[in-house]
Amino acid sequence: ATLAPTVNNALRAQVEQADPTLDADLAMWFHPDCALPRLHLLGPVHAVTRGKPLTLRKPYMTEMLTYIATRSQGITVEELAETFNITTNKARVYAAGIREWLGTNPRTGQPHLPDARLAPAAATRGVPLYQVVDILIDTDLFRRLRTRAEARGPDGIDDLITALSLVEGRPYDYPLEREAAGGWAWLVDGDRSDQHMAVAIVDVAHIVTTHALATSDLTTARTAAETAALAAPHEEIPRLDLAAVAHAAGHHAEA
Repeated sequence: ATLAPTVNNALRAQVEQADPTLDADLAMWFHPDCALPRLHLLGPVHAVTRGKPLTLRKPYMTEMLTYIATRSQGITVEELAETFNITTNKARVYAAGIREWLGTNPRTGQPHLPDARLAPAAATRGVPLYQVVDILIDTDLFRRLRTRAEARGPDGIDDLITALSLVEGRPYDYPLEREAAGGWAWLVDGDRSDQHMAVAIVDVAHIVTTHALATSDLTTARTAAETAALAAPHEEIPRLDLAAVAHAAGHHAEA
């Protein structure tokens, strides 16, 4: 009652209807033969695609894919070039490489990264844009699950548990060699999506742990608290939650 907001039935229905593909996208994400590209950001950053395999500069190209894919309204070639400190010609070459890497969208028969002139956002903004279409991103799924869970109140616990199952480590855990080479500056100098997601994971895990302790589900409580500690090892709340789980289990010395 303290941690979760109270939402009336009308708003709950409105939120659920606003995201009708969430369950299908989740099923696709967890499918062993997922037909769509998957971008993992809730842990070590990597992408799983069905296009032409990358043979060179995979960490660099993964970073560039992340930058493009997390800009839902698309970006211009000039913005891409400025962000990565390269020429516009080089930006086009790299974008073409990412296009081949992502492969063909099975839903449309077109590339997941369309020609900049054909991107959906290009028609709206009136300029050519790079925009990734139909890619599954764990941070996006996490946010959508959390939103629906909060709208469902007590019935949303399962959505929160599913959201935590997407977490594999510290958000945006990119290779240190890329940072040493000047990579990921757009994230560190930007709105810090990595830190926002770490806080979100801790908040969600705290609700799940609190609920699970109240229902004597110590396995779920411990898993949630351990997931938060994995994602945010320096945060205090996951440690306090782990102590509460240990105490509930009768492990007072551990607590």
